[in-house]
Amino acid sequence: MASFKRTIVGIGAILLLAHPSLAESKSVSYQFLLERLLDNHRVINIVDDFLAFWDQAKDKTPGVQRRLWRRLVENKHREYFDRAVYRTADSKTRRAMLDDFLIRVPSQIESIREFNSTIFDLRASPLIDAYFNFKVRFPEYQQRGDVYIGLSLFRFDGAVRALQNEAGVPDTLCLGAEVLSGYTREQTRIAIVHEFFHLYHFGFLFQQPEPSSSMEFRTPHMPLMIEGMAVAGAEAVFPNQAGEVYLHFTEEQLAAGKQDLSQNAGRFLELIRNGAPPEEYEPWFTHSHLSEAPPRGGYLLGYEATKRVMAAYGLEQMIRMTPAELREHAEEQLAVMANERILLMAAH
Repeated sequence: MASFKRTIVGIGAILLLAHPSLAESKSVSYQFLLERLLDNHRVINIVDDFLAFWDQAKDKTPGVQRRLWRRLVENKHREYFDRAVYRTADSKTRRAMLDDFLIRVPSQIESIREFNSTIFDLRASPLIDAYFNFKVRFPEYQQRGDVYIGLSLFRFDGAVRALQNEAGVPDTLCLGAEVLSGYTREQTRIAIVHEFFHLYHFGFLFQQPEPSSSMEFRTPHMPLMIEGMAVAGAEAVFPNQAGEVYLHFTEEQLAAGKQDLSQNAGRFLELIRNGAPPEEYEPWFTHSHLSEAPPRGGYLLGYEATKRVMAAYGLEQMIRMTPAELREHAEEQLAVMANERILLMAAH
């Protein structure tokens, strides 16, 4: 922790010394200092390329816009888009994702510009604020990968993706600027801290996975506990916020989720016990209304399960649990939550 504080002080000194020239190249200088803060890992700003693209493409036909996009943005950051955004999507789906993005993004251009100017400002950057406060709460954390200030085609606000290794281990923080640009500063800080927690947790979770539990990573309890712990981690870094802020819910959504908590706990417990495949449990972690799963219901269930396990073990010990241990705790706590409804009904 002392070395981290020395880094902060050193950056402050550099900033003061560089002040006369910052008026001419503030963005470049701040990006350099931000990379120093992030243990000398790169910060790749795709938004600059996007804004340059938009200046040329804004009045063009959709076909011309697609060609300019691929030349000026996508082809320059091929690994990011392939691994972080498109992932396993086929060419038809990729085309549809891009078309949808180009239709929706014009209304966000000015807020994206503002976000881009703020993210590198040491005095106002939610990224720096999130990182600094995360290091204070979890001083063992070390930044081990680059950070992308990118576009997600409205798929995520922040995500941890496998960009810098061939083993498929999620190791790179990717920010969706067009989504984050619509957030308040407080929402942005919490969203980024949520992803830093994933990086911290994955450093233990994927360090030496047991051969016998390799399939555990594809079972329903893993996203449940991973996301629930990240929500709890964000709360540990920035406490005393309303519950819906950590979960990215509205007040009404949180109230409805809590009302249905016992019923949903029973439903998700069945998914775990039946070994449900990803296509069955993934809707619990999206905003989709196309299935019977409650939108983002897995986050609330995971958070409630995490809080109960934390009461006995603490968050730091949970971070070090194996997938098999997390499954045991997930099943136990979901069963307790599901039975609470049965007991309540019996009491009436």
